[in-house]
Amino acid sequence: MFLTNLNTITCSTCSARLQANKKINSLIGSIGGGVEGGVGGLLNFWFRTKEVSYLMLFIASLIFMFFAAWLTSIKFMKLEVKSR
Repeated sequence: MFLTNLNTITCSTCSARLQANKKINSLIGSIGGGVEGGVGGLLNFWFRTKEVSYLMLFIASLIFMFFAAWLTSIKFMKLEVKSR
């Protein structure tokens, strides 16, 4: 389910070991981490002010980030044959 830079999958047709492209995988992770850090600021505002609007924005942002990461991994994930 989660293909990282450290694991591989095996092709059922040719038995080749495939791994994710490390540059694209790292790019997706770094962009997601940066955006999630900004979203974490919303949670910080909520803890300080106790306004429900910040909490709702935080929950909506988490749901959006989950689907954005899922769709990005489907669209941009590239597999390459693992070098031995």
